[in-house]
Amino acid sequence: MRAYGRRRMLALAAGLLAAATACSGSGEPSSSPVAAATTAAAPTTPSVAPGVSLSEAANAFSEYVVTDDMLRVAGSRRFARDLNRDGRTDLVTAEFASTGDRPVRYTWGTPTFLVPRLRPDEPLWFSVVVPRDNRTAVLTFAKGTDWRLSALALLLPGQRLPEVKLDTAGYAEVVGSEDKGVQISPRYIAPLHATIAERGPAGIAAGLIAAGPYTTETAAEIADNRTAAKKDGFTYDSIFSAADYPVYALRTADGGALVQYSLLRTTSMNSVISVSPFLPVPPEGRWALTREQYRDNIKIFETQQYVATVPPASAATVIAYDGAITKGSGL
Repeated sequence: MRAYGRRRMLALAAGLLAAATACSGSGEPSSSPVAAATTAAAPTTPSVAPGVSLSEAANAFSEYVVTDDMLRVAGSRRFARDLNRDGRTDLVTAEFASTGDRPVRYTWGTPTFLVPRLRPDEPLWFSVVVPRDNRTAVLTFAKGTDWRLSALALLLPGQRLPEVKLDTAGYAEVVGSEDKGVQISPRYIAPLHATIAERGPAGIAAGLIAAGPYTTETAAEIADNRTAAKKDGFTYDSIFSAADYPVYALRTADGGALVQYSLLRTTSMNSVISVSPFLPVPPEGRWALTREQYRDNIKIFETQQYVATVPPASAATVIAYDGAITKGSGL
């Protein structure tokens, strides 16, 4: 979406926003998880001019917050899609579709910017740590013809963001996709996460990805669902795969990495005997399948976005998540 398209969206929704109670603001930040992400500093100042300045990042985020809120008030799904890219496109589409184009509006706090020192000829992106309602959100924006939201995850209860390494000008350091100085190179974090979510601690990711609600606990849930489905006369399976979306990684103060990435999940249920009961559709997926149950088979597709900390020499830990069912099919 070019600049004139963004201005058109602002004009389209401005009248509605003026008549509504504003929910987007600059509330006070939550103290502990946000501060932890921003206090580290490296002693040297690199000579390379950044491809993205701190002020450009701040302007892009501010424009996103204002425009996104206007489009939520207007119920404009099509234009809201144009503020997003990669995994966020399907997620924001699902958010509008599942609510009858009346999505939730958010209250944003004071942002902290994690802007990598990139060359102008490199893919440009930056991250933001910001309170959103009563949670801490980690957002990453990427630039094509304009800035769009590429990834978003919410800090999990009990987790803290690590300190990110900053130079004296306030810019962060990118961790390359093949970096060998961390326990898991950024390009491998998503497939290893997918493996442990499917197979649990017995898989090849054992010792590389820490146990938790979106790793080993997910695998246990899948196993339980498979057993229960067999008793009821149908099969159940749930497969994870690394999404073909960008992976973003920043150097942390301890020499590790803060990595943001996406997974795709496909859950299938199939009747295997003629007396099988109807297959139930989970309540959160009924908007996508239109019915509460099917006779023969169901497929449910999810997009999931994560943030993980990857230390230099110990297991990676998933610390933030956001995701939803994005489509489904059934017979």
